[in-house]
This record gives sequence, structure tokens and C-alpha cells, in this order.
Amino acid sequence: MRFKVGIAALVAISAIGLSACGGKEPPPPPPVVQETVAATPNADSLAAAELARMEAAASQLCADARTAIANGDYDRARRLLEQAQRDYPGTECAIAAATMVTGVEAVMVIRERINFEFDRSRITDAAAVVLQRKADVLRRFPDLMVTIEGHADERGSLEYNQALGQRRAESARTYLVNLGLPGAMFRTVSFGEERPIAQGSNESAWAQNRRDEFVLPNTDALLK
Repeated sequence: MRFKVGIAALVAISAIGLSACGGKEPPPPPPVVQETVAATPNADSLAAAELARMEAAASQLCADARTAIANGDYDRARRLLEQAQRDYPGTECAIAAATMVTGVEAVMVIRERINFEFDRSRITDAAAVVLQRKADVLRRFPDLMVTIEGHADERGSLEYNQALGQRRAESARTYLVNLGLPGAMFRTVSFGEERPIAQGSNESAWAQNRRDEFVLPNTDALLK
């Protein structure tokens, strides 16, 4: 009889406990959420990415400079190469640009025009300064061939201006040879009044057209 009473008491106590909890078992604990931390690039990868960006930007400048050279725009080519050296030091383009700038500047000196007085073929003081600069550069490239083109303004007959242009080309050649350069380095040709660079029948245009042009058939030796 006592045993039965004890069992009944335990059942009653269990019922009270379940009643206190609302009659339900407690919920299981929530699952542990693993937080994922986004990976951040390290210093080496950032440096590599920056180097690649600089190489690409500098390479584009060198490509643009070569295009400018091919188009005969040596002043723009020099500016682009100098920008590569200034903005992207250490890149492949910047290293090559140092040599290329020297070559571009040499081409610019050799190609610089000289001008003449009206109906004259003598070398003026201003022209002498330009020819001296040319000689200083040309001594470094003894295998170059330079064509000196003589030009005249529109005044005078075609025949007279053709002869005047030839005398002007020969004057420049003689001056350069007297500075110690080999005569075989130069050939001369006259275009008379046929190729003006300035249009107009006025002194400003005429002064520009009375000139010698210096033409390099190949600039590869200077731009390597």
C-alpha cells in the first residue's frame, strides 16, 4: 500500500513540474553559427597589382610615342616619353624611354630648318647656330645620310627659284663639311618655290618659305 502511494506521489510531482513549464519540454539550444571573415589582400598582392597598373600605363605611353614618331611628330613623342620617365619610374617603358628621348632629340636637331634672306643663299648668323648644333649631333652618327632640300619663296621665275634653292642647299652642305663632317653624308636637291610651308603673298609667308629642310630617310639608327 505504501509503495503505491509513493508512485502516485512521484507522478503528481512530475505533473506539477510539467505544468510549471507549460507542459512542454525546453527547446534545444540554437546552432552555433560560424562567422566567415572576408579575406583581405596582403601587401605583396597589392604591390604586384600596382606594379602591373604602372607597367600598363607606361606601356601605353611608349606605344603612343612610337605612333607619334611614325607620324613625324617628334615633339609629342618626346613629351610622352618624358611623362613615362616622370610618372612611372622603374617600368620597362621608362627605362627604354631614356635612350629614346636622346634619339628623338637628335632627330629634332637634325631636322631643324634654316632660313635665308631675300634672294640670298649665304648662311646667316642664326642659321650658323643651327648648323653647329646639327654638326654636334651628326658626328655621333657618321653613317647617317641627310638630304638637304633648298626652297625659295614665290617671287621670281620658276627657273630662277629652282637655281636659288640649289644654291641654298649647297651653302648648308658646304658649311657642315667645313665643320668637319664628310661630304658623302649629304645630298642636295632643290624644290624652288614648289613646296611652300606658309601660304600667302606677304613677307611673313615669304620669310618662312626661304629655307633649307634636312631630311632623314631612316631614323632607326637614332631611335634604337
